[in-house]
Amino acid sequence: MTCLGSKGKCGWIAYCAYIPIVQTWQLRKIVDKHTCCREFNNLLMNAKWLSGRIENIVRENPIVKAVHIREKGLRKWNVSISRAMSFRARSLASNKIDGSFTEQYKHIYDYAHELRRSNHGSTIKLKVEDHDGAKIFQRFYVCLKACKDNFVSCRSIIGLDACFLKGRFGGELLTVVARDANDQMLPLAYAIVEVENKDTWSWFLDLLIDDLDRVECCASITFISDQQKVNFFTSLFEICVLAAFYRI
Repeated sequence: MTCLGSKGKCGWIAYCAYIPIVQTWQLRKIVDKHTCCREFNNLLMNAKWLSGRIENIVRENPIVKAVHIREKGLRKWNVSISRAMSFRARSLASNKIDGSFTEQYKHIYDYAHELRRSNHGSTIKLKVEDHDGAKIFQRFYVCLKACKDNFVSCRSIIGLDACFLKGRFGGELLTVVARDANDQMLPLAYAIVEVENKDTWSWFLDLLIDDLDRVECCASITFISDQQKVNFFTSLFEICVLAAFYRI
């Protein structure tokens, strides 16, 4: 083995010979003195190799920062790791641990059927759109039967809210919660949608009111949320007006 530093002119060398009798290698000669400067770039290190070394780190901390991966490479292997390589290595490690996001979306129908099988009476709605003959995920609504039945013991107030999904594909999580007589929170339903607007809130609230008995829900329940959703609640008003019309 020779050192490739200084374009191959470094004097460091190690000579080993194989001993067949004991099936091992023996160091015969070594010149353990470098005449080159230390280099922190190693072309043999790539993102795939690095992902295998940081797999346990990503398993323990899925949101580990790229700068920590770079520091680990410099501290443990004395190798400089680029920012792009650290991102690719972390992505490869995450895909190996959790599976690819794209592959997981292919099992969305199986997930919906499993929810229905294990929670009889639950409402599961899946909406997809066609794109060049392929099905693209758009929205997903879940209202479990146990939560729906327990709403009869809750106060007649429902809280609505939404939050961003910070995954690779983004989206919005719409949620509905109630409060029982013991001041405990009861999740009634949730939906994953592409964006928060009047159309998605109308779709979500229409399904929710159907699950909670459309007429009784609009007649006796108070909906509360933050001020940012005032414009979206016009759709709720329209739904309740239609429910009152059908009741008459």
